Amino acid sequence: IQASSYKDSANVQPLEATDNHTGTDNSKNQSEQQSNAFASQFHTDGYLLFRALCKLSAKTLPGDDGSSFSGGGGSKLLSSFTSTVVDPLALNSKILSLELILSVLEHCGDEFRNGDKFIYAVQNYLCVSLLKNCMSNQTAVAYLSLKIFLVLVYKFKSHLKSEIEVFVANIFLRILESPNSSSEQKALVLEALRALCSDPLMLTQIFLNYDCDFDAVNLYKNIVHNLTRLSGKSRGAFSSSATRTDEMEMSVAGLEVLVLTLRAFLKGLGLRGGDDNFLEEGGAASKFLGSLQLDVGRAIKAAEDPALSEKRGSSASLVSDDTTPSGWDAESTGTPKEDISSNHNGAGTDVAEKIVDAFDRKRNAQQNFETGIVKFNLSLKSGLLYFIKNGFVQLEAKEIALFFHEHQEKLSKTQIGECLGKEPEYGIIKGKEVDTEYGGEGFFVRVLFYYVDAMDFTGMQFDDAIRAFLSGFRLPGEAQKIDRIMEKFAERFTRQNEEIFPTADTAFILAFSVIMLNTDLHSPNIKPEKRMTLASFIRNNRGIAADGGDLPEDFLTGIFKGIQAKPFTLKEDDDARAKVNNTSFDASFLFDSPSFFGANAEDRKREEFRKEREEMMLASEQLFKKRPGKKGADKAAAAASSELTDSVSPADVVKPMFDVTWGPLIGTLSQILETSNDEDSVALCLLGFVYAVRIASHSGMSLARDTFINSLAKFTTLGSIKEMKHKNIESIRTLLSIAIIDGEFLGESWGPVLQCISQLGRLQLFASGVDSDDKFLTKTDSKELQVNDGGGFFRQPSKADIEKAMEENNGRVVIAAVNEILIDKVFSCSVNLSSRGIVHFIEQLIIVSAAEISGDSKRGITGVGSTRNVFDSTKKAGTSHGDGGPRIFSLQRLVEVADYNMDIRPRICWVQMWELMSNHFAHLGCHENAMVSMFAIDALRQMSFKFLEKPELSDFHFQRLFLRPFLQIMENTGSREDVREMVLRCLDNMVRSVAHNLRSGWKILFSILTLSASDPSEKINALGLAALQRLIDEREIDHLFPLIDNDAYVESSSSLDRDAQDELSASECRDRNAKADDFVGLCRASLSFVQHKESAMPLAIGLSMRGLCHAACYADLIADQRVLPPVSGSQTSDSKAPGYTYKDLSDEEALEMVLWSPLLDGLAAGICSPGRSNSGGVGCLVQRGSVMAMRSILLRHGQLFSLSQWKVILEDIILPSIQMGAECDLSPVAKITSESPSISSLDFLSEALPLPPAPDDEGLLKFAALSQHAESGPNRPLGKAELLVETSFADLRHGGDGNLSRAHGLTKKNLEGKSMLEQPFPDSWIATTAPIALGMLSDIASEIVIDFGPEGRKNLWPVIMTQFKRWSIGYPIFRRDSNTHVDDSDIDCMLDSEHWAPCEALIRIGCKELNRFPENFLQAIPRLPEDWVCAWTETLCVDIADTLSKNISMQTLIYEELVESRLVSLVVNDQEESTKEPSGAQESEEVLEDATIKSKMSTPYGTGLLVNERITQFQGVDGSSSLVSIDTIQLDHGATLYAPRANEETTDPPKGNDEGLNQASPRKIITRQTYLELFIPALKARCVASHCLQQHIPDVMSMLSSLTGKEQVSALLASLEDSRHLSSKASLDEDLAFAFQEAMFNEWGDGVEEVEAALNLPGGNLPSTSSRGSSKMFFLTQEAGANKAIIHVLSPLYLDLDSKTHRLIEWERRKFSEPLLFERMMDVSEKFLVSEAEDGEKIDPNVWRISSESGNKVALYCTSFASVMVSILNTMLMLSRDQFNRHKHVLFPALCSLITVQSDEIRRLVREVLAHQVSHLIGIES
Repeated sequence: IQASSYKDSANVQPLEATDNHTGTDNSKNQSEQQSNAFASQFHTDGYLLFRALCKLSAKTLPGDDGSSFSGGGGSKLLSSFTSTVVDPLALNSKILSLELILSVLEHCGDEFRNGDKFIYAVQNYLCVSLLKNCMSNQTAVAYLSLKIFLVLVYKFKSHLKSEIEVFVANIFLRILESPNSSSEQKALVLEALRALCSDPLMLTQIFLNYDCDFDAVNLYKNIVHNLTRLSGKSRGAFSSSATRTDEMEMSVAGLEVLVLTLRAFLKGLGLRGGDDNFLEEGGAASKFLGSLQLDVGRAIKAAEDPALSEKRGSSASLVSDDTTPSGWDAESTGTPKEDISSNHNGAGTDVAEKIVDAFDRKRNAQQNFETGIVKFNLSLKSGLLYFIKNGFVQLEAKEIALFFHEHQEKLSKTQIGECLGKEPEYGIIKGKEVDTEYGGEGFFVRVLFYYVDAMDFTGMQFDDAIRAFLSGFRLPGEAQKIDRIMEKFAERFTRQNEEIFPTADTAFILAFSVIMLNTDLHSPNIKPEKRMTLASFIRNNRGIAADGGDLPEDFLTGIFKGIQAKPFTLKEDDDARAKVNNTSFDASFLFDSPSFFGANAEDRKREEFRKEREEMMLASEQLFKKRPGKKGADKAAAAASSELTDSVSPADVVKPMFDVTWGPLIGTLSQILETSNDEDSVALCLLGFVYAVRIASHSGMSLARDTFINSLAKFTTLGSIKEMKHKNIESIRTLLSIAIIDGEFLGESWGPVLQCISQLGRLQLFASGVDSDDKFLTKTDSKELQVNDGGGFFRQPSKADIEKAMEENNGRVVIAAVNEILIDKVFSCSVNLSSRGIVHFIEQLIIVSAAEISGDSKRGITGVGSTRNVFDSTKKAGTSHGDGGPRIFSLQRLVEVADYNMDIRPRICWVQMWELMSNHFAHLGCHENAMVSMFAIDALRQMSFKFLEKPELSDFHFQRLFLRPFLQIMENTGSREDVREMVLRCLDNMVRSVAHNLRSGWKILFSILTLSASDPSEKINALGLAALQRLIDEREIDHLFPLIDNDAYVESSSSLDRDAQDELSASECRDRNAKADDFVGLCRASLSFVQHKESAMPLAIGLSMRGLCHAACYADLIADQRVLPPVSGSQTSDSKAPGYTYKDLSDEEALEMVLWSPLLDGLAAGICSPGRSNSGGVGCLVQRGSVMAMRSILLRHGQLFSLSQWKVILEDIILPSIQMGAECDLSPVAKITSESPSISSLDFLSEALPLPPAPDDEGLLKFAALSQHAESGPNRPLGKAELLVETSFADLRHGGDGNLSRAHGLTKKNLEGKSMLEQPFPDSWIATTAPIALGMLSDIASEIVIDFGPEGRKNLWPVIMTQFKRWSIGYPIFRRDSNTHVDDSDIDCMLDSEHWAPCEALIRIGCKELNRFPENFLQAIPRLPEDWVCAWTETLCVDIADTLSKNISMQTLIYEELVESRLVSLVVNDQEESTKEPSGAQESEEVLEDATIKSKMSTPYGTGLLVNERITQFQGVDGSSSLVSIDTIQLDHGATLYAPRANEETTDPPKGNDEGLNQASPRKIITRQTYLELFIPALKARCVASHCLQQHIPDVMSMLSSLTGKEQVSALLASLEDSRHLSSKASLDEDLAFAFQEAMFNEWGDGVEEVEAALNLPGGNLPSTSSRGSSKMFFLTQEAGANKAIIHVLSPLYLDLDSKTHRLIEWERRKFSEPLLFERMMDVSEKFLVSEAEDGEKIDPNVWRISSESGNKVALYCTSFASVMVSILNTMLMLSRDQFNRHKHVLFPALCSLITVQSDEIRRLVREVLAHQVSHLIGIES
C-alpha cells in the first residue's frame, strides 16, 4: 500500500476495461497481463487490493434505497437515525472497506498519487463507489465517503478535475438545493463544503481550475450561490417546529460556511481575522455539527498538522488518532506550513494575472451569452445576429444547428422550433445573391436539415426517437411547419433504421399520427371519454406500410402504451407542473392527521429524494462516461496546468473571488440581520460584515466596501426613530470597531460611519438631559413654544413628544452599551492613518459636518438621500429635537482631528488635509447663522495660532495655505460685516503675537488687508488701514524686513552687484524672491486704500492720504536696502503676477524695478484717479497727494535709479498718468477761454510747489521730533521721503502753499484756528493738480536729469520737454487711442474727434513750467561743469524756439483754414439764396466765378462743385517736405469737402460712369457751425500759447544771455519774427475779424441789441472789431508780445549788460543785434505814432492810465503796443551816449513825435530820455 517505498517504474501500459458495475474481471489472462504491466508484484498487489476494496464498497446495501427509511426529522434524533433493517455484515463490510480506502489514500505516496494505473483505479472504481455511497441513508457510510472525497480533492485534484466537478455540482449542491433531502445529508455536505471553504489554497484551486476555465462550470460561484440561498431562507417558512429548528440550524450552518469563506480570504491575504476561531462551543452551529460528531475539515487539517489531532480529542471525529498519519506534510498535501499570503513570487503573480484575465474574459463571455439568450428569447433574428456578432457562433447553417443542440437547455425551445419551421424563402440576410449556407434564402431550412442530421436514432424505438427529437425544441403551432420538421425527422429515422420502415413516407405518416395521439391522450381540454383508444389508433394507421399494408399491431400497441404512460413533454414543463402539484399536494394534506404530525410528509420527501437520487446517479454516470480520455500530451498539459495553478498564491486571486461572492453575500447578510433576532445569527452576520469590509477595503473594491458599510449603517437604525434592539446596538459596536481597526482603507465609506457617530453624539445628549446643539444654534419662535405647550392637562402627546421620548430611551441604551471612549478613539486614532487615509477621513468628516450645518445630518444612513446641496443654508431651522437645525458636533470633531494631527503629520501631508478643511471653514465662516460662522472663525483662529507657533521652514508655503480661509471669507461677497471684522481682528492679533514666525503667511495677510480697502463698510476700511499702520508704527514689519546697521548697509550695498547675487544659494535666492513678493503685496495693500476709481461709496480722505504716506515709508525701506530686489523671475506681461517690471531694461535694472513698480504704479493711478476727493472746499486731495508723494519719493531717492530706469519712469508712469488726468477732466475749467491772451481768466489755478528743503532742514527735523512724541505717533524714526510727505500733507491740511521752511509749526496741535481757502473749482484736476504735476517734471529735470550730464540731456530731457510741448502748444499731436506723433501740418489730425488738444489752462501751465525750468537751471549752474552748462543752454534755447515755431506753424494752418472755410460758407450761402431768389442768379454766378469753380465733381459723399484749389506744403515726420494739391468741394447737400488730389504722375485717373465728373478722394467735411466751433477756439488757444511763450522769453534771455550763442539767438529771433508776421497779417484780416465776431454771436446769440451795443466802446466811435474777444484783441497782443520779446532779446546783447561777467561763449553780440534792434524800435514807433494820431482822440483817457494794460481794454495798435513803447524808451535810457549819438538821427525825431501822445507814462519816459540822452547834445545839463 505504501507505494512511496518503491522506486519509480517505467511507463506502464493501461489496463483493459473492467466491468465498473459488477467489479468482476473479464478473464484470468487479463489479471496476468495487469500483473506484468506493473513494476513489481507489490505494485500489482496494491492495485488489486485497492480495486477490490473499491468494488466491495460499491455494493448496494439491501434496504438502503430509501424505501424503508424511517427516522425523526427533529434535531434531537440527529445522532440516532439509521435505516430500519439492513444487513449488519454488509454494512460493516462497506464501512470497513471505506475506512481501509481512507487509510490507503491518507498514507499513499508519490507512486500511488502519480501512477497511471492507480489514477485509473481511482477514476473508474473509487469515484463510482463514492458516487453511490455519498448519498447513502447510512450516516457512517455517507460520512466516510465524504471524507474520502475530501482527501481526493486535496491529493488528486489535478487528476480528478472532471470527477470533482461532477461530485460538487451534480451531487452536493443538488442535495443542498433539494427540498426533499434530509437535514443529516445537508449537514454532511455543509461539513464537506466547510472543509473546502476554510482552506484558502483549496478555494483558490477550485476557482482557478473551474471558474477560470472556459470548458468548466463556475464551481466556486455555484457553491457560493447555493450557500447564500440556504443561509437566507426565511425563518418562518417551515411547516413544523421540528423542521423549523432543523432548517434554522441548517441556515446558520450555511452562514458559518460563508463566513469561513471570508475568513479564508483574510488568511490568504494575511490580514487580521484570518486565524479567528469564531465557532464557539455554545453556538447553535457548533451544537448542530457536534451532534453528528462530524469534523471533516479538522480531520484534513489534522493530517496536515499532527498537533491538531491531539487537540481534537477522541469524541471529535469518528476517525481515531490511529488513522491519522504522522508523515502528512505540506509537500504531500500541497498546503504550505508558512504564511499563505507570502507564498508567491513574481512568476506566480504573473500566472495569477493571466488566469484572472481568463476569468474576466469568461465572465464577460457568459454575461454576453446571457444577454444573447434574452435577445434570442425575445426575437429570433436579433438573438442570432447578437450571437454571431459576439463570436458565439458563425453565420453558417451547420454551425447554428450544432449551436442549438449544444445550448438547447438555455435557449428558448419555442424560438428554436420557430427557427426550424421557417418557410423555405426565409433567410437571415436579405438578398438573392447571398449563399443559402451563409444566411440567404432557404437558410433556416438548411439549419433544420443539419439539426436533424446531427441526431442519432440508430436502434431507438420509434416513440423514443420522437421523444428524443422533440426534447430539444417546441413544435410550432402551424401545420405546415410541423409537416416540414417531421418530414425531415422521418427521412433521418428511416435512413438509420431501414429494417423498421422501408420508406420515409410510412415514418412521416406514423410520426404525424403519434403527435396527434400524444395531444389527444394528454390534452386537458379533451374529456377522458372522448380520448383516442388503442383500437382507434390502430385503425387510423392502417394501410400506411409499404405497398398499402398495415403495420404490426404489437408495434403500434407498444407505441400507444409508451405514449400513454409517458407523454412527449419538455423538461421545463415537467418542472413547472411538479412545482404546482407539490403546492397543491401540500395544501390538500395540510389538515390530514398523519400529515399534520409530519409522518406522511416525511415519507413523501424520502420518496421524492429517492427519485432525485436516481436521476443524480444516472446523470453523474453519464458524465463519467463522457469524460475525455487523456493521452500523453493531454496528461502533460494537465500536469503543467496544475503546476501553474499550484504556484498561484491565494492573495493574487482573492479580489476576483470576492467579486463573485460579495453580491449574493450582502443580500443574505442583510436579510438575516433584518429578519432574525437570534444572537448567533446576528453575530455571524456582523462578523461577515467585518470580514467583507476588510477584504473589500484591502482589495480596492470600493463599491463592495461602500455597499457593506452603508448596509451596516442602516442596521444601526440611527438614521430613523425606532426602538433600538440588541442587534442594532451590536451593529453600532461593529461599525465603530471597523472604523478603528480598518479605518485606513475605508475611503469614502467613512461617510456613513461618521454620520452614525454624529447621531450617537446626539443621542448621548438626549440621554444626558441636555438639548442638542441645534437648539442653541437655532432661534425658536416664542409663539411656537406657546402653541406647543398648550393643551392643558388632558393634552395627548404629540408625535414629536413620542419621538423625543423614544430617542431619549435610545440614548440611554446607547450610553449603557457603547462607551464614549470608543467614539473618541475613532478620532484620536486618526493619527495612525496614512496620508491617503487621513485625507479620506477628513473629506468625509467635512461632508458630514456640512450635512449637520444644513440640518440634514441623517442623510446617507436613512436610506433616502436628500437632493439638496449640503451647503444650502436657506432651510428653515427646525425644533430643538428635529433634524432641521444646524449642529456643530462634527465641526468640533474636525477641529479635534486637526489638533491631533497638526504636530504629527509631515507638512506635505498636512497641506492635503488643510486644503479640504480650509474650504469648509471658509464656507462656514460666511454662514447665515451668526453662531456657526463665529464658531468656524474662532476655530480657525485657535488652529492658526497653534500652527504659527511653529516656525516655517525655508522653501515651504504652509502658512499661506493655512491662512487662506481668512482670505476666502473676505472675498466672499455674502459674508457679514461682523464676520469680516472678526477676521481682521484675528489677523491683527496674529501679527502682534506671532509676527516673528510669519514667512509665507505675509502674502495672505496683505491680500486680506487689500480686500478690506474695497469693503463697502467704513469700519472695515478703517480696521484694515489701522492694522497696516500698527504693522509699520509698532515695528512688526521689522520681522519681515529687519533693520541693518551702517556697516552692514555698506556691505550689503557692495554685495548688490551681479557677481554677489550669483553666489547666493538656491534657498537664499528663493527666500529673497519671496520677500520681494511680500513687499509688493504690502505696497499694494497700502495703496489699495488710495481712491483710484470713482465710486458711490468712496473711501475716507484720511485713509487715502495715510496710504500715500505708507508708500513713502516703503520707498524709504527700499532706499535703506531693508528690502532687496529679487534675484530672478521678472516679467512684463502680467501686472498682477509676481515679478512684474517694465520693458526695455537690463536684467538687473528690471529686477530692481520689481520693488518700485507697485509703488510708482499705485501713485500714478492716484494721480489720474477719476474719483473726486474734496474736503473743506479743497478738492482733488487724493490726486494732489499722489503727486506730492511721488514727487517726494523721486526727489529724495531719485539717485537710486539708472538712466534707463528714469526713462521708463517718465515714459510709462508719470507722463501717462498726468496726461490721463488732464484728459479726464471734464470740469468747466477745460472750457474757459480768456478775452485776450494778456488777460487771463484762470487766475485761480494753483501754483507749482517750490523745491523741497534738504533732508537735514531744521524745520523738517523739528516736525519729525514732534510727530514721534505725539500720542498716536510712530515708535520709529521717519524716513526721508516719508518725512517730506508727512510734512507736505500737514501743510496741505493747513491750507499751505508748499513752503516747508516752517514745517515744525504744522503739527496737529496748531491746526485749530487755521482757515482753509475754498477753491472755485475743487473737482477740477487741471485747476488743482496739473500745476503741481507738471511742476514735478520741472523739479525732476533740475534735480535729477541735469546731474546725469549729457546722457540725461539727450535721453531724459526730450521726454520731459515732450510733455511741456504737449500742454503748451498741443504738439506732438496726441490721439486718445495711441501715442502716435504726427507733423503739425496735418490739419486733419487737429480736427479729428480722437485728437486731444490742450485747453487754455493747460497751455498757460505748460508755458509757465517751460519758463520755470531755466530758473531752476540757473540755481544748478554752480555745481555743473562748464561744458554741461553750455550744452544745456543751447538745448533750452533751441527747444523754446522750436516750441514757438511749431506753435506758429499750427497757428498759421488754422488761420488759413478758418479764413478759407468762412469764404466757402459765404459762397454756399449765396448759392442757397440764389436758388430761392432767381433775381440773384447773376450775382451768385459772379461769386462762384471769382471762387474759381471749375467743374462738377462726384465724391463718395455725393456730387458737388469745385470752388477752390490750393497747394499746401506738407512736411513729414522725417523732415521731408512735399507739395499737396487740395480741392475745396461744395457738396450739393450743403457740406464742404477738402480733398487732397492724387498724384497725377503715379496714379491713373479714375474711371466713372458720369462723363465730365472728376473723382476725388474724401478728406474732411466742414460746415459753418463746425468751423466756428473748431477753428476759432483752436486759433485762440494757439494765440494764447504764442503770447505766453513770448512773454517768458525775455525773462529767460535775461538769465541766459551770457550763456547763449549766435545760433540759439538766431533761432529765437526767427521764431519771434514768424509770430510777428503772422499776428500782423491776422490783425489786419477783415475776414478773420468777422469770423471772430460770428463766433461771438454764435456763443452769445446774434441779433440782440445788447450784444451789439456791448461790442462798442462807450464812445461809440470805435469799430466792434476792436472790442474784447475780437481778432485784433488776440493778434495785436501777440504781435506786441513778439516785438517786445525781440527787443528784450536784442537789448542785452547790444547794451552788453553782462560784459563784466564771465562769458562761456564769445561772439560779436553788438554787431549782430544793433541793426535788428533799431529796426524793430523804429518800426514799432512809427506804427504807434500813426495809430495814436488816428485813434488816440477816440480813446477814453482812462485807457492810458496804465500803459501795460491799455491793450487789454481796447484792441488798437497804439493801445496794444503801449507796453512795447515803454520797453523801447527804457532801452533808449540804457543806451550809452556813443550808441545814442550813432542813431540820434532816427531816435530824436521819434522822441519829438512821442511828446504829444496821450499816455502819461510814455510822455514821462520821453522826458527822461530827452533829459538823459539829448540834453548834453544841446548843452543842457540834465
